[in-house]
Amino acid sequence: MTKQGDSQRTSAAWNKRIQIGLIPAVLVLIMSGCLLFGGRGQPVEKQVFDIMDTDVSVKAFGPDAEEAITQAIDEIIRLDLLLSAHNPDSEVSAINRMAGEAPVKVSDDTLAVIERALYFAEVSGGVFDPTILPVSRLWSVAREQAQVPSQEDVAAALDLVDYRRVQIDRDKGTVFLPVKGMGLDLGAIAKGYAVDKMAGVLRASQVECFLVNAGGNVYAGGRKPDDSLWRVGVTDPRDPGDIIGVMPAEDMAVVSSGDYRRYFVVDNIVYHHIIDPRTGYPADTCRGTTVFAPSSTDADALSTIMFILGPDDSQAILAEFDDIGVIFVRRDGSIVSKGLVEGFEFK
Repeated sequence: MTKQGDSQRTSAAWNKRIQIGLIPAVLVLIMSGCLLFGGRGQPVEKQVFDIMDTDVSVKAFGPDAEEAITQAIDEIIRLDLLLSAHNPDSEVSAINRMAGEAPVKVSDDTLAVIERALYFAEVSGGVFDPTILPVSRLWSVAREQAQVPSQEDVAAALDLVDYRRVQIDRDKGTVFLPVKGMGLDLGAIAKGYAVDKMAGVLRASQVECFLVNAGGNVYAGGRKPDDSLWRVGVTDPRDPGDIIGVMPAEDMAVVSSGDYRRYFVVDNIVYHHIIDPRTGYPADTCRGTTVFAPSSTDADALSTIMFILGPDDSQAILAEFDDIGVIFVRRDGSIVSKGLVEGFEFK
């Protein structure tokens, strides 16, 4: 199923994107007023700022919702302290700091995320690579300075990227990067894992009706009290102030990746933050992707993989999963959907 869009990128459009490039979420929550409140009253809603490089909100119904939401937010804060490559006190930072020197013992959560990241690296043939940190750091500095890194610097950083070098000792609970300068960056999967863990906390507290929004990683748990589905709007990467459509969702993760968040422009060329580990440069196949899946962890990783591969080269990966759907927005603005996207309402 394909829709054609506007392929022209005018300077005015780019100026608009520069002005709104810091919009924190790639997904817009669509909740009709007539559907928001059910027979059990108004939902409880809480928000926390600047966790895992985004703002996180949780909305839930039920008598124990307030305490359950507090526990769920505590959970993502806890995981951020373990998994952030930018926090020098995290376990991931300890692994990176000890690269080339010694293995680091880590928690079960950190080990689980790294192992799942390595699974996606393997199944994608390196299109997803959690050892991308040397390259992502290079582009982060480039973004701050609005200056494209040299080919030599990109090549040197890329030499340190290879997920196959990561050594895990499951019995000892250790992770080792054997080459000094290597580094793990779990930013393309950690937030999804945290959202799944938050959903688990809510359900353990007997809260079955909830919505978690972690800056573009959305999980809709159960149905609302009036038995209606949650409705999750998908941001249009061609116009981040608008949506391409709405997905009615129940027990579903909806995760998007796009080129309109964390980018800079040099000589009318946009350099965004989603790096292709095969080249060391921002991927140039898509403007945005959205993945629908039961697992937020998997949807998070797959949204990055799908963004890099694009619709034409994604079929082999999609064949590995029975229960996901993807919407692609190509570079030319056309929209392609694959897999289980039944029910999606295009605008």
